[in-house]
Amino acid sequence: MILCADDYGLRDDINRAILELVHAGSLSAVSCLVLLERCTPAALAELCAQGSRVDLGLHLCLTDERLPLSALVPPTSGSRALPTFGNLLRRALLGRVRPADIAAEVAGQYALFVQKCGRKPDYIDGHLHVHQLPGVRDGLLQFVHSLAREKRPYLRNTALPVRELRRRDLPWLKAGCIGSFGARFASELQAGGLPTNEGFAGIYDFKNWRQYERYFPRFVECLTHPNSILVVHPGQGEEWRAQEFKVLREFRFAAGQPNRFSRE
Repeated sequence: MILCADDYGLRDDINRAILELVHAGSLSAVSCLVLLERCTPAALAELCAQGSRVDLGLHLCLTDERLPLSALVPPTSGSRALPTFGNLLRRALLGRVRPADIAAEVAGQYALFVQKCGRKPDYIDGHLHVHQLPGVRDGLLQFVHSLAREKRPYLRNTALPVRELRRRDLPWLKAGCIGSFGARFASELQAGGLPTNEGFAGIYDFKNWRQYERYFPRFVECLTHPNSILVVHPGQGEEWRAQEFKVLREFRFAAGQPNRFSRE
């Protein structure tokens, strides 16, 4: 199982929580919002120093998270007006997202990752999982197929059968919606011979953060393949992030347990 923390670079409290968990051996992958100015080479250096212990990923930022424009680096594809999540979702479902525009934006953020980290990302995913939306995923696939085969990162999908969540008495409605896009994306990745995870968990309504201590071990039980991913969002600025952080501080991978993505 791969335990992956999202949103590195979003805020200092999130960075501190993730770094503490990395040093404790509680995480095996970290997704980085390199589009944000505060996600500096200095902020990333401690992560990069982990070498092969931790997968580092490009966390694509394609939506306006009510961030001030000053929080974003200069445009990577000629414009910087990012849509809200709702607007991007609507456009994607109506077939109004141009894959070529997305491919250019992905290329720009990929180059930023390399510039800031001094290395290529091990994987690519998307903030709010938008990388799986129609049109968006097509642009992402265009970009990844443009890379040499041996240099292609693995791509995260969110597919997990709803029946598996319901069987373990886990929240399934939000996960099912996100997973429906993930299932289509996973099929396209497999058809294209691109590396991806096998199994995904960790989605719940953040308003139910008090239940996270109960949810977490059940999420783990859902994931039996070494390349499955459990996504987490530790931090200290919101109650739900702080609760995840608290639970994750007690987690350790078993000795000898594979916890990074394997291409074999």
